[in-house]
Amino acid sequence: MYKGQRTAAIIAAAGSGTRMGGAVNKQFMSIGAMPVLARAVKAFCDNAKIDDVYIVVRAADAESCRSEIVERYRFDKVRKILAGGDQRQDSVHNALKELDPNTALVLVHDGARPLVSGGTIDDVVAACSEHGAAAAGVPVKDTIKVVSGKFIAGTPDRTSLVSIQTPQGFRKDLLDRAFQKAYEDDFYGTDETVLLERIDEKVYIVMGEYSNIKITTPEDIAICGALLGIHPEGDAGGKIMRVGTGYDVHAFAEHRKLILGGVEIPFEKGLLGHSDADVLLHAIMDALLGACALADIGRYFPDTDENYRGISSLVLLEKVGDLIGSEGYEICNIDATVIAERPKIAPYIHQMIKHIAEVLKISEDKVNIKGTTTEGLGFCGRGEGIAAQAVVAVEL
Repeated sequence: MYKGQRTAAIIAAAGSGTRMGGAVNKQFMSIGAMPVLARAVKAFCDNAKIDDVYIVVRAADAESCRSEIVERYRFDKVRKILAGGDQRQDSVHNALKELDPNTALVLVHDGARPLVSGGTIDDVVAACSEHGAAAAGVPVKDTIKVVSGKFIAGTPDRTSLVSIQTPQGFRKDLLDRAFQKAYEDDFYGTDETVLLERIDEKVYIVMGEYSNIKITTPEDIAICGALLGIHPEGDAGGKIMRVGTGYDVHAFAEHRKLILGGVEIPFEKGLLGHSDADVLLHAIMDALLGACALADIGRYFPDTDENYRGISSLVLLEKVGDLIGSEGYEICNIDATVIAERPKIAPYIHQMIKHIAEVLKISEDKVNIKGTTTEGLGFCGRGEGIAAQAVVAVEL
């Protein structure tokens, strides 16, 4: 592509999912703690070859998509959430009309395919760039029969059959032309490759993955969970609970502000540290990272990095929240204790809880902060500094 040209992904998620049953649209059902649609969108937002993401949902689901998918998981490549049309073709066309004018390549993906890999996306983009149109597909494993009524009428050669998947990628000018022809002929296809066939454009087949299944029936949710290592026996909802602990300590220092839980507390001394030395938030961050097996805060925010000198630990906590959210974890609760002889933190606890909940985008009833002393014993008892410990639970 030329400089300035962009690659966009359209995530089609406006289907009704009638075969799933139940009141919740299948794209908003969860595998572990993460909705099906969120997993699909994440794959494209995480991919360096994708510049822009457009999501198409039913009009009734638009606000849920915004709050429960885009904002919750901080998908910053999502440009618009659009209302779908009567059929899939209409939905994709609605998004196609809204793309950035510099868009050169367009990938279309089913929102109900949550396990698409970065490798498959890369391969489709590369093949699309070279051939103009490409789609992921896998050879069929079963013998396929043509039937007439209830009787077999023929057996096609299995070696020439492919089960088509998404993403499907196209040069935007080709896709525009294919849609124009389809609407001129009042033709509706089951996917975009059919529209390319009708204007005599060849579509290159990229080898897909059998794990890139489409959620169609309740059994598919269980299959996806198994492929991700999430098993129903984990709990009644098929989620895995994980627990992490964190501990931190900072010495008092002159001419420093005392910041605890993101709240400035009037006191004659502050805490010594590279950042704002918020010992409470540091313990909570380590607990969250530990629960998700993501090392510790020293790995992500080293005290040798000048970018973090004096930084608010609320900013770092938000980054940790983004990180664990991108891995599919949901915070169940946070319980933390500040250990200090002085100052008393009780008047500030509610404000601390409010800050923590806002930054992590969780409800305040999931956060608990306590204060205690060591009855004059040890480092904290001698008034040399403050310690904090935290225990958190997360779900996957």
